[in-house]
Amino acid sequence: MTVLKIRRKAVIAAAASITTALGLVGAFAAPAQAEGHDGSVYVSVHAAAWKSGHSCGQAKYSTISAGVASARAGGTVVVCPGTYKEDVRISKAVTLVGENAGIDATGLENAIQVLASHVSIKGLTVRNANGEGLLVGVDTMSDAKLLKSLVLTHVSIDRVNAVNNDKGFNGTETGNCKYAGDCGGGIHFNAVAWSRVTNSRAVGNADGILLTDDYGPTSHNLIEGNYAADNATECGIVLAGHNPGAVSFNAKTFALTGRNPSVAGLFDNTIRDNVAIRNGTVKAPPQFGGGGSGSGIGIFGSAPGTGAYDNAVQDNYMAGNGLAGFTIHAHLPGGEDVNGNSVTDNRLGTNSRLGDGFDGPPGPTDFHTTGIAVYSAAAVHMVITDNKICDNKIGIWLSKTVAAAGLRDNDYHHVAIRVARG
Repeated sequence: MTVLKIRRKAVIAAAASITTALGLVGAFAAPAQAEGHDGSVYVSVHAAAWKSGHSCGQAKYSTISAGVASARAGGTVVVCPGTYKEDVRISKAVTLVGENAGIDATGLENAIQVLASHVSIKGLTVRNANGEGLLVGVDTMSDAKLLKSLVLTHVSIDRVNAVNNDKGFNGTETGNCKYAGDCGGGIHFNAVAWSRVTNSRAVGNADGILLTDDYGPTSHNLIEGNYAADNATECGIVLAGHNPGAVSFNAKTFALTGRNPSVAGLFDNTIRDNVAIRNGTVKAPPQFGGGGSGSGIGIFGSAPGTGAYDNAVQDNYMAGNGLAGFTIHAHLPGGEDVNGNSVTDNRLGTNSRLGDGFDGPPGPTDFHTTGIAVYSAAAVHMVITDNKICDNKIGIWLSKTVAAAGLRDNDYHHVAIRVARG
């Protein structure tokens, strides 16, 4: 195996630049667009119908929704400086560029919902939504009629600042969200392929960046160069298998019998060069085993038939999370597929601050600080190698069902137990 080098300077630079931007609506402002007859549609809080529409100073549209409706397919909507109070739906291929602009979705379901492929969103802040800050896809099948295609592709999210969404949370994780499992994510891909989230910031949401497969497969996506922090009730970045049609299994033994990638599943996604710190720090309820409520980066199967396999987690930094920095849960009684995932060249500080009850007693638990934890009821094969793990009681915790290649090539510092089995 080729040993990848940790890109420390890139991670540190990304964390530093994002830290200086805390709380600023325009933290990820895009370069100014040239004024004139460039075909762009301009949106401004100072817009007026009688203006020419050729620049921010001459914008005709006062809402982003009106600008999107006016733009041609493949066109650009420039969102000029200011705060916009709306829930924007994007149903055509457009580029949305923020110039020191943000959406305050207080009292609304989402700040932005993308319902079409070939959409690009750059340089906007999305905050205070009851549900998601930025949702790509829909969160119930009843809304699938809104989509241009069931699986959206070629969506690019860059320099988006998703802050303090999940305002509809009411203690049961439903709130004003339509899906009662994972909801309230800063940025949420649901049935999305060949797309990306890059150079963005997700702070103070439920999940920071969430990938699910509720009504179709989520695959071949790139999650790179992002900062996910202080998402207290969930994970920083998570691939959560929800759809029970992703894999086939024996109904008596719960052994896997096949994969159904055209139906559902999370596979061939790459999670690279991200910073994920202080997530999942709310204590999980006893029925979920207690412990932390989320990891820095996680891969989860929620029930038999779900699948999150063949994904790559590499060159990330994870510390201070409620669960292990990187965590896999594939629960009892089995029938979930988390095979083929690779965890390589990551750096992990102290994690699992609250411990992990997995499925709870009488099964195994791990309430020590831990860098990486993989729990699966079924046998699973994966790669865990060339990671640097520091300042934990346990470096890597594995259930007895887990076969992990490359364990000898991890680097441990101030770790009492390098590899523990439970």
